[in-house]
Amino acid sequence: MKLGARSFKTGLAVALSLLLAQFLFPESGVIAGISAVSSTQPSVARSYTFMKERLLANTIGGVLAALIAWSVGSNLLIIGLSVVILISLLNYLNLGKVISLSVVTMIVIMVSTSDNLFYTAAIRVAETFIGVVVAFLVNSFIHPPNYDDRLFHTVDYATSEFLVWLRAGLRKNTEFSIMNKDLKWARQQLGLMDKYFQLMQESHMPFRKKRMLELKQLVIYRRMLACSRSAYHVLKVLHDHENVFFSFSPDMRIMIRERLETLMSGHEQIMLKFSGRVPAEQVNFFEANKEERQLLVKRFFDHTRKEGELSDFTNQKGYGPIHLMSAILSYEDDLIHFNKLVTNYRSNVTHHGFSPMDNF
Repeated sequence: MKLGARSFKTGLAVALSLLLAQFLFPESGVIAGISAVSSTQPSVARSYTFMKERLLANTIGGVLAALIAWSVGSNLLIIGLSVVILISLLNYLNLGKVISLSVVTMIVIMVSTSDNLFYTAAIRVAETFIGVVVAFLVNSFIHPPNYDDRLFHTVDYATSEFLVWLRAGLRKNTEFSIMNKDLKWARQQLGLMDKYFQLMQESHMPFRKKRMLELKQLVIYRRMLACSRSAYHVLKVLHDHENVFFSFSPDMRIMIRERLETLMSGHEQIMLKFSGRVPAEQVNFFEANKEERQLLVKRFFDHTRKEGELSDFTNQKGYGPIHLMSAILSYEDDLIHFNKLVTNYRSNVTHHGFSPMDNF
């Protein structure tokens, strides 16, 4: 059984909501606890958005329930029709995500036997406010969600695996079926990276200290994910067009292997630079190897012109070298951009005495 911070915060929010609701409104509090459970989201931004939407939706539900019960009664058929009306209205207002709690509030109000219907409705709506606001405050100020470390370690581990497989593929040390399974795992990791990045974007509060550094960090993480995707793309192209690569002349295969080895080593060192384990001014060989890049591109084009007949390209048999060249050049461009961003960032955070790994 795993007990995480979110589970603890949900329990704390429920307890505080019940305590506050019962203090203000004796013999009440159930809706406050329910509201707290559904309002504890995985990120601060989501909690804030859900708080606003739930407050609006529950106000609508409470007012509508009181008006219908006061004007036409509250038998089972009327309650059912009222729920239909409320759901339709909230969907029209783009509040479909918070329908369930509003419906609960409506039902509780309409089945109430209190003589003062509007007072009961006001209390129930106020309970909702208590639960939603308490959940937001707990989620924001008590161990707020921090996905920076999860994202970095996911990217770091997955990228290391991509590069290991790429090195093995360049030397034909892999089996086709096994690589298919590895690529499936790689796609899952890329999806997990995107998920953590989205949550990381939603976790930063605008009033937190070092907000500018956090925004710069988001830019770097976006480029970091792009480099991981580029490495995966090279791996996939090499896997899909394995026969094309090994049909190259030995000296061209060596040239491609050496170029990719340079890029992969650079990728590893940039990741180390970001974590502060390599000085900010290091990893400058991309600019120093422009001639090698030009030579590689020339060799690719020479090979394509020499080996690719018009009929081959019409039947998509000669696209392999172009796909491979495009993937390698795209990978290199992403790494160059990534390196510049990390160099500038590391220089700034070192100057201000802040490390991106402080949260890890």
